Amino acid sequence: MNTPPRKTNSLNIIRIIARLNIGGPARHAVILDEGLSRLGFRTLLVYGTPQVEEGSLEELVKERSLRFVRIPELGRKISPFRDLVVLVRLSRLLFREQPDVVHTHTAKAGALGRLAAAVYNATRPRRTRCLVVHTFHGHVLSGYFGKVGNAALRLSERALALVTDQVITISTRQQEDITRRFRVAPPAKTVIVPLGLDLTPLSALARSDDSKERLGFAPDTFVFGFVGRFVAIKDLDTLLGAFARVAQSLPNARLALVGDGVLRAYLGNVVSSLGIVDRVRFVGWRLDLAAVYSAFDALVLSSRNEGTPVAVIEAMAAGVPVVATAVGGVADVLDDGRCGLLVPARDPDELARAMTRLVNDPDLRRELGSTGQRSVAARFRSERLVDDIARLYEDGVRRRRGSARDAT
Repeated sequence: MNTPPRKTNSLNIIRIIARLNIGGPARHAVILDEGLSRLGFRTLLVYGTPQVEEGSLEELVKERSLRFVRIPELGRKISPFRDLVVLVRLSRLLFREQPDVVHTHTAKAGALGRLAAAVYNATRPRRTRCLVVHTFHGHVLSGYFGKVGNAALRLSERALALVTDQVITISTRQQEDITRRFRVAPPAKTVIVPLGLDLTPLSALARSDDSKERLGFAPDTFVFGFVGRFVAIKDLDTLLGAFARVAQSLPNARLALVGDGVLRAYLGNVVSSLGIVDRVRFVGWRLDLAAVYSAFDALVLSSRNEGTPVAVIEAMAAGVPVVATAVGGVADVLDDGRCGLLVPARDPDELARAMTRLVNDPDLRRELGSTGQRSVAARFRSERLVDDIARLYEDGVRRRRGSARDAT
């Protein structure tokens, strides 16, 4: 454990996330811990092990000297024995730290962390029980498993909501999913807290002639970019099918796939079968976001389900126009199409038409780029996120312990 000195007389916060793989939830977790620590909260970030192909952002924690505990057995995959080990270790950690707030992120950590918090609270006087908070960064309630698996997940999330004081959703549509579509938690228990990110470096991005060359493209090509995990929910088959259509009529079009995942080899075969090997580059994970987005002429997202996609926010901050499927919280980020082009999911023809439209309309690209940049600067600042969560913690602990004192 890394334990730098902290201010005293402040709330003690334990936040739990399954893994710090490259992606939005991990960046969100690190930004929150750093910001809350600056406000005087005592924070401890607990996380597990990412899969090799997911990349890792653990260095961000160490660079910022944040307090952390790493539980190697905690990860994405379900494993009864390892999950039981994690539950025991989390429970012991809570009894040792005696937190005022336990805040979980992502489905796996949300389940194990909230169960550990329930065990802890069951043994404590009501006036000293911790506030239990969970953030849905998207959800796995549809699109990931079959009918039986989806039903089981929804039942388990409803049960976990009973031991959760506050459920955070990160977009309006996600809140509708959680409260109405899947009936996981009542509206009174949920609150919308949009993501907050450090967007300043991207907002100040300066493009140069060699931006594209650094990713292996000629300066005069039109580069579509994707940033994310190579997993089924991202539906990269649709993206590659759409790009193949675009490439037929636009010889200077190129596609950069930034990321990695379990489908890497499969996607390589798809690229070969579509005859676009010379047009597509698998870039791998890149932490130098400025170099990535400065090379893009447009970002494309083809997902079947999303919460609030960080890649879309980052592209908008960099002034890069976006084409994305209208799923989950994507339409909220793009302001129902005002800040980007929205297309139906699983429709390569519609996606190809939107991509072609951007190539052929430089005025539209400039308009979407500038509108998107202004929009995210106002909505997704890291300072706003930290302030929102700090107030939620303080008000929640006050309500919980105030009502407990009234009941005794």
